[in-house]
Amino acid sequence: MHSKHTSRALTLLVSAALALGTFPVSALATPSSELQAQVNEAYSTLTRYANELESASNELYQLQQDLESTQHEIAQTEDDIAELEVKLEEGQEKLSERLAESYKQDTSSSPLSVIVGASDFEELVTRFYYANRMIDYDSELVEEVKSTREELQQRREDLAEQEAEQQQLVEEQEQKTAEIQAKVSEQQAYYEGLDSELQQQLAEEEARRAAEEAARQEAEQADREEQGNNSDSNADNSGGNSNGGGSNNDSSNTDSGNAPSSVVDIALAQVGKGYVFATAGPNTFDCSGLVTYCYGQMGISITHSSQAQYNIVAGKGHLVYSTSYLSPGDLVFWGHGGSGSAIYHVGIYIGGGQYVHASSPGVGVVVSTLYTGGNFAGGGSPV
Repeated sequence: MHSKHTSRALTLLVSAALALGTFPVSALATPSSELQAQVNEAYSTLTRYANELESASNELYQLQQDLESTQHEIAQTEDDIAELEVKLEEGQEKLSERLAESYKQDTSSSPLSVIVGASDFEELVTRFYYANRMIDYDSELVEEVKSTREELQQRREDLAEQEAEQQQLVEEQEQKTAEIQAKVSEQQAYYEGLDSELQQQLAEEEARRAAEEAARQEAEQADREEQGNNSDSNADNSGGNSNGGGSNNDSSNTDSGNAPSSVVDIALAQVGKGYVFATAGPNTFDCSGLVTYCYGQMGISITHSSQAQYNIVAGKGHLVYSTSYLSPGDLVFWGHGGSGSAIYHVGIYIGGGQYVHASSPGVGVVVSTLYTGGNFAGGGSPV
């Protein structure tokens, strides 16, 4: 009797497996876990390049500011030199006029008039002193303007040399920044391509899991119909649940522990937030980070690792493999081949056959329907 039931169930499962062959072969070529690792690595590299670009851009901005300051100073120096040229020209004209006046032969300013017009020797000395002092004063002004002009001309030359050096630094930094920008753009395209491929892969895997779960439920239903009220029907149904949970696990346990149901509200409040690898809230999460955060809000410390979280549940003896034994707040796990030693994803069961999980980059935290076929590795409470 049992052999007949098993044979029919296997036939249904084989038929479902053949139907799954219609899914794209590309989904089988690279496991989503490997693609996820590639996406995470690409994102990490993109972040590093973006940080390099930020630093390079800041340095370029500072160099450009320095160059503009030098160019402004050059322009100001040019204006100062032009102004001194006018003053120098005016001073030289005034000096020439005063010298010319001192040699004119008139009664007012000739050397003879200075001597003759003096009433005594002291006044004569005074007149000569002030006449010469005015000429000396004009000469000093002219020399001072010349000296200042020469200093400014030297300053202009120094600034021109400084400008050339700064211009070279700006051009080199512009080239460096452009090269990093090209790396960022290339890495961005690579990351987005991988992420798109991952999303397609996850969708295909989800479709396969749905088909597997449908086949499993159909097989269990077939068993129940054939067994009827036979006394060994409970044992056969337990065997059906074992097929759904993974052949390497003991499916006899029915106690999933004492998960705090209020953790469900905390998990639901995170729906819509983004997925970022290795983060645990409050704004972004990866799958185990979401569990760590939600339980942390309850005052319960949970290690940020899906494998470690599985080990906690299993170590407490709370691992169950049928959704009928799961309680809201329990953790649910997936491992490659359904293995508890190869856990790659975790979520929080919310009841009604659904769970909240941080799915992947571009998807974020969502509510999904729980399928216990394929890679499902059981679930239970960590407390």
